[in-house]
This record gives sequence, C-alpha cells and structure tokens, in this order.
Amino acid sequence: MDDTGRRGWRWWVGRAGRVLIATGILVLLFAAYQLWGTGIQASLAQDELSSEFNAALATTSTAVATTTPATAAPTTVVPTTTPPPTAPPAPPQGDPVAKIEIPRIGVDWIVVEGVDVADLRKGPGHYPGTALPGVRGNVGIAGHRTTYGAPFENIDRLEPGDEIVLTSVTGRYVYRVTGTRIVSPSETSVLAATEDAVLTLTSCHPKYSARQRIIVSAAFDAAASSPLLEPARSVPPTTTPTVPPSTLPGEVTTVPATGAPDDPVVGPGLDANTFGQGWVSDDAAWPQLALWGTVLTAISVGAWRLGKRIPQWAAALIGLVPFTIALYFFFDNVNRLLPPNL
Repeated sequence: MDDTGRRGWRWWVGRAGRVLIATGILVLLFAAYQLWGTGIQASLAQDELSSEFNAALATTSTAVATTTPATAAPTTVVPTTTPPPTAPPAPPQGDPVAKIEIPRIGVDWIVVEGVDVADLRKGPGHYPGTALPGVRGNVGIAGHRTTYGAPFENIDRLEPGDEIVLTSVTGRYVYRVTGTRIVSPSETSVLAATEDAVLTLTSCHPKYSARQRIIVSAAFDAAASSPLLEPARSVPPTTTPTVPPSTLPGEVTTVPATGAPDDPVVGPGLDANTFGQGWVSDDAAWPQLALWGTVLTAISVGAWRLGKRIPQWAAALIGLVPFTIALYFFFDNVNRLLPPNL
C-alpha cells in the first residue's frame, strides 16, 4: 500500500475516533442533564407549586376562621343526622392537589393533578380517576425515580408501618405502608377503586428502566388523620367516555368505567397506557427533536468552517453559547421520548 493509501486509512480511522469521542461526550452530557438538569427544572416548578399550595391552604384556613364565631352563647344541641361530607372536585390538571411527606426516605413534595409527561416534570402526579387525597377509596400517585428530582427514588426502602402523610386543603391524612411489590406495566389493577381508604404509589422498576413497576401500598390511619371524605357519586355514563388523545403510537387502551360507581375498575379518564408506558412516551417530540438536531448540526458545521478562517479555539468559543442552548432543547425533546415514570 502506498503512502496515499495509508494516509487515507488513517484519516478515516481518525475521523471515526473523533465521532466516537464526540458521541461519548454527548452521552455523558445527556446523563448529566437527566440527573441534574431535570432536577433543576423540577425544583423551580416545586417552588411555584408550593406558593400556590400554601396560598390555597391560607385561603381555606381564613374561610373557616371567618365562618366560626368568636364567642357563642350556650345553646341546646338537637341531635341531627347529617350525611358525611363528600369530596371536592379535582383541581385542574397540572395544579397542586396535595403535599406528600414520607419521613423515612426524606420525601417532601407537592403533588400535581395528572400523570402526563408535563405533569410529572413538576413532581409526583395524582392519577386522574382515582380517589383524591383524604377521600375514601384508592389514591393513586406516580413519581420519577431517576429524573426531575427523583421524588420516588428510594420508595423501595419503605417498610410496613412507615408513615406517608398527604396534606390537602381538606385536611391531613396519614397512611401506613402495608407492602411493596413489583408488577408488569400492564397490571393496572393496582389502581382499581376500593371501598377502603388506601394509597398506592407507583414508579418504574428497576432504576433507569421502564421494564416493570414498583408498587407501594398503604392503608389509612384514621386515628392520626382528619376525617375522611366520601367519594362523590355520579350516575354511570350512558355513552362511551371520551378518551384523551394518546401520547403513544397506535390505539389507546383504556380501562372503561362501566357498571355501578362502586365497581372495582380504574376510574374514568385514566389511560392504561399512562401506567404501562413504553420507551416512546411522546411521539410529538420527534419533529422538535429533528429541528434541534438540525440546528446543532448547522452550528457545528458553521463553527468548523469558521475555524478555517480564524483560530479554532476562537471559533469554538463563538459557537459554544448557541450550541449549548440548542443542545439543551435537543436533550429536552429526547427526554420526552422516555417513559414519564422513569
């Protein structure tokens, strides 16, 4: 082989090595974004949610105080039979619904209504269609284990008897862990309606994987809690409920709310795909991913060509800021393709 052939072979090997090095650096940067960058996003969202939640608590406390007279004259109490209080309506999706505290593993987060990708970026999410915190029934809450602050990172360390506290505008409710189990992503029965007051925490298992789900079950501790509210009863729908658009390719699979309101099924509006989410969770991210990938390529090529006219370090410095911004949005859209519970 002549010198030209040897140079050509070495040139290709050198270029391949550079590509592999660049790919490795991008993978490391994405891992850093996953572990720390998403945590910053969740922390900012939690600050805003905490302000909203505390304002709601203050408003509720003020309303109760203004309706309670400062002094009351002695009166004759006439026994009456009043129905138990019923649950208030669920807040809009993405709004704070409760505060969850788990002392054993240091959890202190605001729970939002909803378990879509955008909801779980803010913190743990309450499954629509399951009982609200403090309401008789099965309260379902999902959370990340490795990203966006990883609120449920260590739920596998919970043991029977451990305390889980849910605080909402209606009161403070204590649940005691009864057990932990691992199920398949299709096992949506863990979120089925119940007559007893229970709490179900869900997340992906094992860490860094969406292959299975870890389920932590807890029972209501009446002695340590505010009085429970009864679930609102409604007439079963006579028509097929509207199914929200799926974030997965293909047909949406839901567990319908049929029969009487007490049937042990997942509540209306809960998409079973949300619980059994696969590796592609939001296919709407693909166009944005392609866009920011193109922008990254254009910036890289532009900096390379600029490096032929000015010192390479200067060209790299000029391209650093726009490249970093484009890379952030690229990673953000890559993250949209991962399971919400990861």
